[in-house]
Amino acid sequence: MFWLIVLIVFLFVSWFVAQKYLAPPNLSHFDTPVGERFASHDDDAEHTANLVQTLRDLRVKAKASKSIKQSFAIAREFADNMSSDLESDCEFTQVVANGVPCEWAVAPNSDPERRVLLLHGGAFALGSPKGHRHYSHRLAHIAKAVVLSVDYRMLPEHKRMAATLDAQNAYHWILTQGPEGETPLSKLMVVGDSAGGNLTLMLGNWSKKFAARKPDAVIAVAPSTDSTLASPTVKANLATDIVLGQMMGLLSKLPRTLSLWVGLALMRTPPNNPLISPLFDDLDNLAPTLIHASSNECLLGDSIRFTNKAIAAGSDVSLQIWENQLHDWHIFTPESGSGREAWGEIAKFVEATL
Repeated sequence: MFWLIVLIVFLFVSWFVAQKYLAPPNLSHFDTPVGERFASHDDDAEHTANLVQTLRDLRVKAKASKSIKQSFAIAREFADNMSSDLESDCEFTQVVANGVPCEWAVAPNSDPERRVLLLHGGAFALGSPKGHRHYSHRLAHIAKAVVLSVDYRMLPEHKRMAATLDAQNAYHWILTQGPEGETPLSKLMVVGDSAGGNLTLMLGNWSKKFAARKPDAVIAVAPSTDSTLASPTVKANLATDIVLGQMMGLLSKLPRTLSLWVGLALMRTPPNNPLISPLFDDLDNLAPTLIHASSNECLLGDSIRFTNKAIAAGSDVSLQIWENQLHDWHIFTPESGSGREAWGEIAKFVEATL
């Protein structure tokens, strides 16, 4: 009986602490459908099938290793080589920005006074500037700007907040520095996908108070905005999200209180902290912001909630949703019809804002 009472008290305390200090506010009133919709293209299925086969082969290889450490290394190797097929006229050079390793991408027509800060995706555990050169190459040409891609610290070697601090330090640095050293800044855009989209939206809001200036434009592709995973599409789109569904499925099976504690343990930061869940910050006075998402992905609700909350706060934020695409199809299937169309919409937004 004594140990039963101890267990009940422990469970109650765990629940109480999770609800008071880890749980997010109820934002279900921002779940109203929003955004411009784009239909899929005839060639999307072929490009998606090729990527699906690649992911299956990768998972088979990881499983055959029979080692969590080796499986993780295989996943990181894949992420670091996602741009290995890129034929680029950009010059890629390494630099250290306020102690943060980064990579410049400079195209022949890049203006050093026009700059893009790029934050790569990868669930805060995978990815690199090298693996995201498809992004930096395209952005350098679209924006006619130099692109600084941030090699931020990642899980599990570092706390989740390390990525936030690295993004902030790189942001401070790019305000005064170009590829050739100290250079005036005329235009600044911040771009990120998935986990990088989270960092991008965080910077868009954080920079209002803690930097010399905010960006002129922000683009977030398939961003994570809520690290508590409270959005309804996290569970609703498990079966249709080929990229994130398996990982999200494991997390969604946990009881809600336990999932919050697991999030705290993995990130070593409360998951409802606005610096890692930008959805929970004040979203007024943001720079013009474009968000892309797929109707299939688990993080769709993150984009919908962020957009609705930002619009309610008076900010210029727009959401564009593509039907039946992979999470972050901009890099996984960039040459598909929907990939080309999505990059075309980014080009329109850049032209309108920069």
